[in-house]
Amino acid sequence: MMTKTLRRLGGRLLSVVIGALLCAAVVSAQQRTTVGGTLTNSLSREPLANATVRIEELGRDVKSGPDGRFTIGEVPAGTYHLLVRANGYTPHRSEISVAATPLTVDLGINPELHYTEVVSVSPDARNQFESYQPTTVLAGQDLAKDLQGTLGETLQSTQGLATRSFGPGPSRPVIRGLDGDRVLVLEDGQRMGDLSSQSGDHGVNVNPSSASRIEVVRGPATLLYGANAIGGLVNVITNAIPTAPVTGANGSVTFDVGSAASEAGGAGDVTVGNGKVALHLSANGRRTGDYNTPEGEIPNSFNRTGAAEVGVGWTGQNGYFGGSVAYDKSHYGIPLVEAGNTNLDPRRTIFNLRGERTNMGGGISGVRFSLGVRRYRHDELAGDEIATSFKNDTAELEGLVSHKAVGKLKGSVGGWFLNRNFDVQGEEVLGPPVDQKSAAAFVYEEITFNPHATFQFGGRVEHAAFDPKADEPSRSFNNFSGSVGLLVHPSDATTVAISLARAARNPALEELYFHGPHPGNNAVENGDPDLVAETAVGFDVSLRARGSRGSGEVTYFYNKIDNFIFRRPTDEIEDDLPVTFFSAGNSRLQGIESHIDVVVSQWIGVEGGLDYVRGELTSSDLPLPRMPPLRGRAGLRVQHNAFQAGFDAIFIAKQDRVFTLETPTDGANLLKLFAAYSFGTARATNTITARLDNAANELYRNHLNYLKDLAPEIGRNFRLLYSVKFQ
Repeated sequence: MMTKTLRRLGGRLLSVVIGALLCAAVVSAQQRTTVGGTLTNSLSREPLANATVRIEELGRDVKSGPDGRFTIGEVPAGTYHLLVRANGYTPHRSEISVAATPLTVDLGINPELHYTEVVSVSPDARNQFESYQPTTVLAGQDLAKDLQGTLGETLQSTQGLATRSFGPGPSRPVIRGLDGDRVLVLEDGQRMGDLSSQSGDHGVNVNPSSASRIEVVRGPATLLYGANAIGGLVNVITNAIPTAPVTGANGSVTFDVGSAASEAGGAGDVTVGNGKVALHLSANGRRTGDYNTPEGEIPNSFNRTGAAEVGVGWTGQNGYFGGSVAYDKSHYGIPLVEAGNTNLDPRRTIFNLRGERTNMGGGISGVRFSLGVRRYRHDELAGDEIATSFKNDTAELEGLVSHKAVGKLKGSVGGWFLNRNFDVQGEEVLGPPVDQKSAAAFVYEEITFNPHATFQFGGRVEHAAFDPKADEPSRSFNNFSGSVGLLVHPSDATTVAISLARAARNPALEELYFHGPHPGNNAVENGDPDLVAETAVGFDVSLRARGSRGSGEVTYFYNKIDNFIFRRPTDEIEDDLPVTFFSAGNSRLQGIESHIDVVVSQWIGVEGGLDYVRGELTSSDLPLPRMPPLRGRAGLRVQHNAFQAGFDAIFIAKQDRVFTLETPTDGANLLKLFAAYSFGTARATNTITARLDNAANELYRNHLNYLKDLAPEIGRNFRLLYSVKFQ
């Protein structure tokens, strides 16, 4: 009897459980529905195809079709954030509430006016609008509009940047008033291996016309890149090693000519692949004569460059592995110093290996590594005779491991190693041969509290050791750099970015060991092997806004650098050069940077900006040497379909806050006119760009040019560029 009763109760209980599960399934099915809609360009109202639409909380995404429509099925009831991303458009995030019935969401997506994706600010690529530090990207027509023969000249109008020069050939970027060993120049994320940071007459071995894009990080970037990025970095991206599957062929060709220096240049690259293996070939060259100014021609200001590269990559959906080999050579003159016939011929042989694996199992989301070997040489010649020969051999290895999210925490850990052998022989033997070894370990983490707030923190421990092969003391340094950052999105159209960084930089080789006449820096230099490392505390706060009719950014920065190393001049003269000593003192740099783009009408846009840095030694209130002056910019652009034309006006203030023995520089007003037109087929896009630089033929001098008291800058220059991209 008891057994039958238990069976009846068990049967009834099983029936209740099954019924409950069926009811829950019915209810669950009733609570799942679809989310769909249409995406359009907010200005033209044209359908937006191939955009990624993602429900963030569910981690599900789809692509919009040719008509701009999208549909995401089986969405449970609830409140979510819908994120839309598309190339050339501002990411759009909106909150949606899903009930039992299908939800239709029609959205107008704003074209991107200023911000784009940048790869140099964090382990993963991120949009400029969402970076913790201010950044600048030059690509496409923006790069063509500013393209010059050297990297420094190409970036000279970029907010927060100026150009150090000793004639056109060796120009180099200056970021927020910091130069030399405090600004790191990279090529595809790896050090150049040249000596451009060491001396004003040493150039950067890269032709800007070979770049697909140029990225700039303003402010300390030591967390990922080490001591040499205490002021910021410039990353020239060429994509020499294929990183994504290629089927068929794609590439580009660029030619340009200029009138003021009888200039002509070109660059080309092609990538061919079968979907698994891709081969990349590239070459570039440039020939520039002596440049003209409103006062006449500047002798011995010529510049020549040439380079070739071959890269191969094995690619897949979850990563790549590849390598490249390259050779480049430059030859340029240094005008108006010594006998007026000094010239340099830098050359590099480059070997690279890089690889990455993504979407891995377990707790690791991805790994990547890079190995770069550079063999650099240059001779400093008096006419045709070699006076001094430099050698700089480097090997650099970096690895990065990214872990999957642990709760709201996601990030990466990495390591870095550098081996360097430096030597100089000849008349200007400024220092002994030196071996340098550096190593570092770093961590970079982010906590995403919600779609409106993200917190970043990280640290880097770095060791550097210098071993001179002469009667000079060996030195070693152990430094720590760290940073915290906060991104707040009060709305989808605004971002507040706050960054606080503690950075350290050990003295450079030349600051420790150079002794003797150095015309390249217009000084007799005396290093100090007892110098200690610089330590900096930097603070940035940026407000960014964007919408269908405009975008803008304003940044305030403050950087306190203790033991700031600089050349202290004396009243002594030796070999017709002022005698200087590398000294250290506490310093302070602060300033503002701003930029705004406004769409006035369907065809007309205006832009403007302002940047200023004030640097001083805190112990004496003396201005720091070679600070760029206040500068403003205003521009207008008329664009209709594939045609655009306009002007850029640069307003440069007088610089009379100068260091001891430094001379003031008058201000200037510069005007650039430009026009561009694109045309093509489904497989190729041709663009012709015409520019008139310094249209008013203004006589002006660059405060950061070592020769500013002897030679003005280039006069009116007509430049014509043609480029074609094919696929």
